[in-house]
Amino acid sequence: MRGGAIPVLAWACILGVLFAGNWVWTGDRTQVAAFGFAVALVVLCGVSLALANRSALRRGAPPPPPPGQTQEMPELSYGALGAAIGLAAIVFGLAFGHFLIYFGAGLFVLSIGRVAIELRSARASDRRRRRPAERPADGERR
Repeated sequence: MRGGAIPVLAWACILGVLFAGNWVWTGDRTQVAAFGFAVALVVLCGVSLALANRSALRRGAPPPPPPGQTQEMPELSYGALGAAIGLAAIVFGLAFGHFLIYFGAGLFVLSIGRVAIELRSARASDRRRRRPAERPADGERR
């Protein structure tokens, strides 16, 4: 991903300003230490992204793939989103009530089924793409 380090470093700058304000406002050692650790961790993540791949600092679209090589990626997976919401509901249900556990478990099971359908569809599409085009015999029309 190009530009992957830029948003993380921008977030670190915003957190740094908030950290300075928190330090001046409260002066509590525990809050300052926890907030400072969070800022340092975000800065460390941004710097590691930048050092791992220099293209993470470049803006704009990534370079096009080599000819003949395509990668198909879905724009959105409702199954993965539903599974994440289901797991979050289960975790919240542990603290706030059993109804959330039941709701989350049902949503998680349905979402995993949806992910399975998406994977099956992606594999079928990949097989169709890789299959050589069938050519009609001489004189035949399609």
